[in-house]
Amino acid sequence: MGKALEGLKVLDLTQFEAGTTSTILLGFLGADVIKVENPATGDAGRFAFSEKRDEGIDSFYFIFLNANKKSVTLNLKSEKGKELFKEMVKKADVVVNNFAVGTMEGLGIGYDVLKEVNPKIIYAAVTGFGTYGPYKDYPCFDIVAQAVGGLMGMTGYPENPPTKVGTGLGDSIAATNLTVGILAALYQREKTGEGQEIEVAMQDSIFNTLRPVYNFYYLMGKQAPERTGNQTKLIAPWNSYKTKDGWVVVGLLTNPLWENLLKAIGRDDCLGDERFADPLSRGTHHEVVDSMIEEWTSKRNKMEAMSYLASRDVPCGAVLDQKELMENQQLKEREMVLEIEHPKRGKHEIIGCPIKLSKSKVDIKSAPLLGENTNEILSSMLNLTDDDLTKLKEEKVI
Repeated sequence: MGKALEGLKVLDLTQFEAGTTSTILLGFLGADVIKVENPATGDAGRFAFSEKRDEGIDSFYFIFLNANKKSVTLNLKSEKGKELFKEMVKKADVVVNNFAVGTMEGLGIGYDVLKEVNPKIIYAAVTGFGTYGPYKDYPCFDIVAQAVGGLMGMTGYPENPPTKVGTGLGDSIAATNLTVGILAALYQREKTGEGQEIEVAMQDSIFNTLRPVYNFYYLMGKQAPERTGNQTKLIAPWNSYKTKDGWVVVGLLTNPLWENLLKAIGRDDCLGDERFADPLSRGTHHEVVDSMIEEWTSKRNKMEAMSYLASRDVPCGAVLDQKELMENQQLKEREMVLEIEHPKRGKHEIIGCPIKLSKSKVDIKSAPLLGENTNEILSSMLNLTDDDLTKLKEEKVI
């Protein structure tokens, strides 16, 4: 079999993370993802965090987010650039962007224009707050989405300021939702023959992740639970525990798993103790539960503790840092850590595809250099000659 999305042509106008995380998934699954970039600057994330920016070498930030894509330079502020883009849209399936609301319309290539060019086009956009509502014109980056979406309001310890999650969840979760929307629209197009517009808001996407915690909101009489760090005082055990060389987490809900834990750490004496009769009872006595577990974990290394407890059917995980993750055998065997070669960075490791299809193996290719595929794509898609391309370059269109 070929790739799952083989033959799908995606025009990618995304930058930084919120959009690029969506299009990299499409690229992993076999779509032909063409980044359309400004000839002078490229994707704004290309050199944003590069220690070799002055040498014109892409950052690892960009490389990790843009594997399995091609790059075409096109000045969309020029009339000729817009004309060429519309010609590309005629032969494309999907257009993706994460510009501020109104940017595409300001350029004259919003959905109302592009659907006239190609009625089958899927037009997908991720923004901070969507195209309607009182916040629609507000600027947004990941930390803002985590705040207004509710994630920061429940993360951290009560004595400290609200805390963002260490990675860009506001970007990546919105991008994943956008990908689901694109695939749904493509499926619907198979039945109707028509494209459509998809919009995903970062605030909506973060808020959507809070569904399970609203159980506790209602249990507490529509009051927001206080921030409690890694634990929850409503159930136990559900916390991080010190080890000789770091931390592990233990989290469980059912009584059989609790009994497994007691037997594993040599606390059979607590079997049948009414203080620990169910998750809520254990939550009431969480300090006793946490002390009991940490007394055991503190005498062991984190990987030893994880292996021992997990092998006895106790949900336990070592807290791994970025270096440990790149060296993690589980991730390597699942091809989540792979070695690739970049034309300027040389060989380095990269994160693989989290979606595994039994009949469509994912091949990882390095992120493209700025404009690396311009001539190839414009000549094949639009039948432009070498002379045409030379003239466009002289006119700073590409």
